[in-house]
Amino acid sequence: MLLTMKILKYIFATVLLSLALSVFAQVEIKKSTEKVRIGDKVYYVHHVKYGETIYSLCRVYNVSQEELVAANPQLSQGLKAEQRIKIPYKTESKSDNTKISNSAKQESRPKKEPETEISQTDTAQKQDSAIKHKIKRGDNLSKIAKKYNCTVEEILKFNPSLNKTSKLKKGQYLTIYPCKGELQQTDIDTVAVETLIEADKVDCGKNLYQSDTLNVVLMLPIKAGEINNLSVKNHRNAYDFVEFYEGFLLSLDSLRNRNISVNLTAFDVYDEQTLKTAFNSPSFGKAQMIICHIPKNLMAMFTNIANELKIPVVLSFQSDMENIAENNKYFIQSITPLSFKIEKLNKILCSVENSIVVIYGEIVDTANFNNFINILKNCGKTVKKYRYKLGGHNENLQKEFDGKTKNNIVIWSNNKVFVSDVLSKLNALSISLKYDMSVYGLPYWHTFEGSLNFDHIHNLNMSMLQSFFVDYNRYEVKNFIRKYRYYYKGDPSRFSFHGYDVGIYFLDKLAKYGQNFMQCIANDEPATLLQTRFWYNISSPQGGLVNTESLLLRRSKNLNIIVE
Repeated sequence: MLLTMKILKYIFATVLLSLALSVFAQVEIKKSTEKVRIGDKVYYVHHVKYGETIYSLCRVYNVSQEELVAANPQLSQGLKAEQRIKIPYKTESKSDNTKISNSAKQESRPKKEPETEISQTDTAQKQDSAIKHKIKRGDNLSKIAKKYNCTVEEILKFNPSLNKTSKLKKGQYLTIYPCKGELQQTDIDTVAVETLIEADKVDCGKNLYQSDTLNVVLMLPIKAGEINNLSVKNHRNAYDFVEFYEGFLLSLDSLRNRNISVNLTAFDVYDEQTLKTAFNSPSFGKAQMIICHIPKNLMAMFTNIANELKIPVVLSFQSDMENIAENNKYFIQSITPLSFKIEKLNKILCSVENSIVVIYGEIVDTANFNNFINILKNCGKTVKKYRYKLGGHNENLQKEFDGKTKNNIVIWSNNKVFVSDVLSKLNALSISLKYDMSVYGLPYWHTFEGSLNFDHIHNLNMSMLQSFFVDYNRYEVKNFIRKYRYYYKGDPSRFSFHGYDVGIYFLDKLAKYGQNFMQCIANDEPATLLQTRFWYNISSPQGGLVNTESLLLRRSKNLNIIVE
């Protein structure tokens, strides 16, 4: 158990060599024999004891969280010991001889709500005309209902994860049954009937807790055999994965407190032989999830084997492999790819007032640059382009700006020296001419942002999209740092935070949704963890999931950072 483990900060020689650990701390729950009838429904009356959780009660009584909270609205504030709660009795019938508590108050029989579930008859009648609609920019429920000649209520009926206030995500698929009239095939995004039927079987409100223990495999390229207490600091990449692993272990400790048990098998994978050894392990026969970072030279080999096993694979670090999830149904990218960050930057700039000045130097990727400019023009923005000469006078630069309005500026470059020089020039102009400037940096800059002039980026109100940001004022962050210092005798890095976020998010979803968790998290709302924001879209009808969310960090002249 994690509470008995002490891992020294700079020694990690063999801990990932076929390490298996389990996290168990479940409180045994006895099913109540006391029942009460309220109106036309029967409930168990359960007396909550210390250590019991909503998760564990749902599993024992075979109910969903939604059903439990609906019967006990006070649980939205959390479960507390000594509470007496009502739990729906699943096998209620008129012939039931259940003993009803005499102490319970009888409530008036409520009016029966209209049936909202999809009946087998409904599905059979509708299945032939069922299609999948892929959400595009600008779509909403009313617009989609009008397009398919049906009502919003009918769309919600066959998409139970949505309600009238749900925010639709670009790339999300909805099940649609056109109600009347004919639709032109060219006006509809469809997928194969087989895919539709498979998706219709998913019920994210039920089928929780597929097993008492989650079987998970962790694969990281640490090269533990080459590391000792004297040389570990020289193995920077390997040490990043050590810190990721440390944070991941702390996530297991937190999950244990929620009564989620994890059987973890970890492997040190860095070449073909260690990869084959991992796949030949008996652990893969019962694994429900693989969490890994696979070196690029092994990705093709890993992909072939993982797809054969049909096990969900969470890629913990691969953000530079843009299309890795597009053709791999079981792959999940935890870090947002660069293309989605650029797309979000376009959306932000399309919403700002006034024109946009794009400052650039040597263009490496002309296609992406031109696409970026064209999107801004298509959304109605006036775009001015200025070719900046590194080391030159650039005396005409100030002519691109307006002294009476805010100047929105994009610096299109991944060259640290170029960016620093432009920021220095812009800062001088803003001070001498009192120009109001807001600079937007590219996501590439995360590799050198720390070396940019602190005064320049705040004086120019620089904004940038990033995958990671830690707000050290949050209670959850302070608590994590406290635990990390206690166990590892040092401060966590961004890799430690990421290991915790990945463990908490994906293992919690696996426990909650079981084998359906990939389909269910594709319909979840955005989730902000310690330093990461997860919001998943299906990359393609045949592909896996990709994180499309990132954090916009705005620097202000009063030296604050605003996270949006």
